[in-house]
Amino acid sequence: MPEAPESQEPERETMTIPKLAARVGKSRSLIHRLATDPTEKWPAPTYKAGSSRPEYDVAWFDQYWTERQSRITQGKRTDLDKPEA
Repeated sequence: MPEAPESQEPERETMTIPKLAARVGKSRSLIHRLATDPTEKWPAPTYKAGSSRPEYDVAWFDQYWTERQSRITQGKRTDLDKPEA
């Protein structure tokens, strides 16, 4: 019997929303809200066979989270900054 051809693309690590939330120490509801908000521009989820839980690429999520955290200015007044020319 011939063997199935191996995929050319390496398997990417994916995680469900609860696991992503635990990874960054935030609530599942926050991550779900971000994942379903069209303005956040999350990629389409993938699904494992026999599961209805959406999973997201971990490398993409890590990059997204780092960029998102760098944009947050909680506790810093931005109304006093001089406008850029």
